[in-house]
Amino acid sequence: MLEIHFTDADLAKLTIAEDADPMWELLMSSYRIRRPEGEPFFGRWRRGSRSAVPESGRLLMTAVPPYGYCPDFLTPPGTATVGDGIAAVLETPQRILAADVSELAAQGTRVPPWLRRVGDGDTRDLRRLGTALHDYYRQCLAPDWPVIRRTVARDRRRLQSSLERGGPQLLLSTLHPDITWSPPVLRVRFPVEQTLHLGGRGLRLLPTFFAHGMPTTYKNPGLPPVLVYSIGHTSLDSDAEPGPSLAALLGQTRARVLMTVAITPCNTSELAELTDISLATASQHASILRASGLITSARVGKSQIHRITPLGLGVIRAS
Repeated sequence: MLEIHFTDADLAKLTIAEDADPMWELLMSSYRIRRPEGEPFFGRWRRGSRSAVPESGRLLMTAVPPYGYCPDFLTPPGTATVGDGIAAVLETPQRILAADVSELAAQGTRVPPWLRRVGDGDTRDLRRLGTALHDYYRQCLAPDWPVIRRTVARDRRRLQSSLERGGPQLLLSTLHPDITWSPPVLRVRFPVEQTLHLGGRGLRLLPTFFAHGMPTTYKNPGLPPVLVYSIGHTSLDSDAEPGPSLAALLGQTRARVLMTVAITPCNTSELAELTDISLATASQHASILRASGLITSARVGKSQIHRITPLGLGVIRAS
């Protein structure tokens, strides 16, 4: 059991990650590629990625046991891009590298010689790890990254809606099936006994595509507090690219806009980003789809959130 202790200041600082985190997705996907859970969700990706892992990327697998503790330094906090994340890994202070490698050994995991050298301050092997992270991401995650972002955004909208309707109490009460909110303690089903006192630092909630099963967090309580949990989704096959019939009916771009809203309720700026079109074009297509009854748009805070309607879903399913 993981127990996370909140103060009133922590509830006020409860935040939701703004986007999918590439380093956490990279780490979690390294579990999915080796473990059998979640076949309906990850089966297609797993089968394709096992043969796509580059030779350099296999080094990563020797640093991350398929079960149990993983070195915290592999998921540096607050990195927006994979480039930023890998740079942060390479800039990890040697004392932290040494502590994380020692913790890995203390958990009974066989530590490969190259990782022991990293813990001892070997920069050459640390750079090899950076190359492994980059190559693995490029081959196994980058092709599906737009879908991963869209699916994570959908869950982020769910969290934001709960926060706006009922504040932190409702958000924490409906966060995940393995999480129970008994103020002021958040109890999380966890493989080991661990206690985290936030102490006014707040908590960052991080929905993660490749997470599966129990939520997780850092072993080191001194790191910025984060709770990483699995989202509800179908599979990586659920892309927002429309089929030929829907594209013929609405036009390729408008059909893609409709598919994106069906997957991820979003505002116009997010819609433009997710579909790789201009803000003005996204607004125009949203207006036409709304006038046709295929989506609705409702103001939430300062933004208008677009959502699919039953008619819109019917059009997608019939095409």
